Amino acid sequence: MDIIKAIEARRSIRKFQNKVVPKDTIEKILELAIKAPSGKNRQPWRFIVLQGKKKDELVNLMENIAYVYRNQNTNTGSYELTINSINESSVLILVFNPYSKIEEDYNYHRLITDTQSIGAAIQTIALAAQNFELGTLWICDIFYCHNEIMTWLECEDELIAAVAIGYPGECPYSRPRNSLHEITEWI
Repeated sequence: MDIIKAIEARRSIRKFQNKVVPKDTIEKILELAIKAPSGKNRQPWRFIVLQGKKKDELVNLMENIAYVYRNQNTNTGSYELTINSINESSVLILVFNPYSKIEEDYNYHRLITDTQSIGAAIQTIALAAQNFELGTLWICDIFYCHNEIMTWLECEDELIAAVAIGYPGECPYSRPRNSLHEITEWI
């Protein structure tokens, strides 16, 4: 895989084909993800992979929360579109920080370092998926139902994000980016 081409070609995919991604492919992507750089080599990530009925249960849970928000006239942005993307995807990977709630001396700087490390792992997932001609969607809308997900999973780790993975059902255009000169200062 040409890494520059993978970076340039990567897009957030919100529509997926109805096609199952093999378990060994997801395992390989996660094996690559855990090679991401991490501050002090803490490797502050944990993954829960949902497919099939378990992913469907999560979608139902999220739809129930969306119903509550609608009845309260609460703006949830793209939350309902995200539910549809999760539903269409073959796999959903929930990404956790297992350290934030168990370490007594956990502090702001450690949180930032761990969050950056987890972001690197998620970016590695997105780029590795490109190698297998898969699409990904890095999801933060799960925060609308964070507590419900944690209760459903009986999990105490900190939920950081989710990544939907599947065979792309769309080919989105390149999103605009600020120019390098607008966001960079050389001193």
